[in-house]
Amino acid sequence: MKKLIYAGLTAAMILSIGNPATFATENTLTDDTEEVKSIEVPLADVLDTSLYATNPSTTSILSKDFATSTGQTGKIKSIGQYIDLTKVIPDDATVVSITIYCPTNTTVTQSKYTSIDNYLISNGSGSPIAVKFQKTDNPTSTSKTTAFKDKKANIKWFVQLEGNILMQHTGMDGFTVLGGKMIVEYK
Repeated sequence: MKKLIYAGLTAAMILSIGNPATFATENTLTDDTEEVKSIEVPLADVLDTSLYATNPSTTSILSKDFATSTGQTGKIKSIGQYIDLTKVIPDDATVVSITIYCPTNTTVTQSKYTSIDNYLISNGSGSPIAVKFQKTDNPTSTSKTTAFKDKKANIKWFVQLEGNILMQHTGMDGFTVLGGKMIVEYK
């Protein structure tokens, strides 16, 4: 039987858009063969720089990411945000998996004929990987990807939301999501 040991610590993280500081929580699971760690990232509000800079002990799961469309239909992508893990994860660490989801207490607004379909995660090379947008407090395997397995973990990840506008309702349709969590498991 393998023993699992859990240890938690908090490490500061910087988002590159607007440079607000926020906190990432690091969880460590060790067993007899290999150590796997994880970072849980509250996606900080990229528009609020002063709150995190003046009070680094403040934590929040709130973020703001949005997409708007003027008159067109079809696929839309949000503005997105960079998640900088270069100062939090060791340089030689590699990805085991990435989980991303929207907690149930998060405010989500969308136009009448607009859907929010996926989170898009990019490591700067190749096409972004889509992970199903899920509003939950208990993420499942549909909120997880191993597409970046064995890729470098301590990089700036780019995260966007992808949706679809079936029909214009107001002429300025789209969505806004005020929260999300990203968990990077690495070794």
